[in-house]
Amino acid sequence: MTEKEKQLFKALCKFKDSFSDTSLVEFATPTVLGHLFFNRMQGIAYDTLKRNRLLGNVNREFRNSLSTAFDQNVQKNESFRKCVMRLSEILCNCGCNVAMLKGAYLCSLYPNGYRTCNDVDLLVSPKDVTKIGELLSAAGFQQGNVRSGEFVPATRQEIIESRMMRGETVPYIKEVNLPFMRHFEVDINFSLDYKNGNEDILSHMLSNVCTKNVNGLTIPTLNDADFFIHLCAHLYKEATTLPWIEMHRDMTLYKYCDIYMLLSEMSDGLLQKIFARASKLGMEKICAYTILETMELFDIDHPTAYGISHAALDGDPYFRLRVVSPKDKKMLMYQTTDVTQRFFMEARDEDLREVDTYAKT
Repeated sequence: MTEKEKQLFKALCKFKDSFSDTSLVEFATPTVLGHLFFNRMQGIAYDTLKRNRLLGNVNREFRNSLSTAFDQNVQKNESFRKCVMRLSEILCNCGCNVAMLKGAYLCSLYPNGYRTCNDVDLLVSPKDVTKIGELLSAAGFQQGNVRSGEFVPATRQEIIESRMMRGETVPYIKEVNLPFMRHFEVDINFSLDYKNGNEDILSHMLSNVCTKNVNGLTIPTLNDADFFIHLCAHLYKEATTLPWIEMHRDMTLYKYCDIYMLLSEMSDGLLQKIFARASKLGMEKICAYTILETMELFDIDHPTAYGISHAALDGDPYFRLRVVSPKDKKMLMYQTTDVTQRFFMEARDEDLREVDTYAKT
């Protein structure tokens, strides 16, 4: 991408900011369009152009592609909303602490059509995985995966390996045949990392599960501080674990946009509360990583967030550059320090070099 194309891409994604340089729209190229769709930012880009009365300034195909995608997002969100409501009903009398994460809550926080979600992630204690799985099975869900649009049941070996090695179950899937959502998927997570572990942290988070109502949708989820900390942990896991980088799923921008939206609306008091909580959980570096990466990608001016995050990483200058390869227990490090440059790389794994210490802290 050219520098102007990169600037336009970022400007279209920063929906909380003013679109100040309207001359950038002349760089609305197929390359920019592709990046918007690849990063699941097409709905936000469409409304950014619409709100700034710039739709008529871009190529017809560029405009129509975003318009159609936005309309699909709205319809898909309505389908997703119905599924989340039904899932809440299934879980309401489960007798254990369970939290819906990420998109289940966030989709309703964004303006409609901005963010979509393909599944619901549940956070539960390891001891409650079987109980939740039985409830889903009784409601018509089956474990497996959707491949080429068709459901493929999981083998017993896949089910066992996922629980033992990944800290999550094989997805529970039900055919619902709703607009833009043929299948509804539920993932049960019982770990915060790429592996099975962190039970103490998990227990602390689940002890503070609460019920939230957002735009008429009532769901069980984590409190504000723990929800943000978990979101940071999930982004960090995918951005710093080699298989995700190799699959080009490590820096998909919609994940950073979630942090951008929440951070833009966050008071200094809540931010300080989050870091106090993260410090108790031993996760302050992870929160600092996610915040600083997001601040640079979205050009956020937030002195309090910057100061607290830099203080959390004091004495560990390479924390934001380290990547772990779980399979061969190797530690790698990015050579490029600028996060925006890394984001636009076509093959980020080629920028990594092995270092001596295997320690993901």
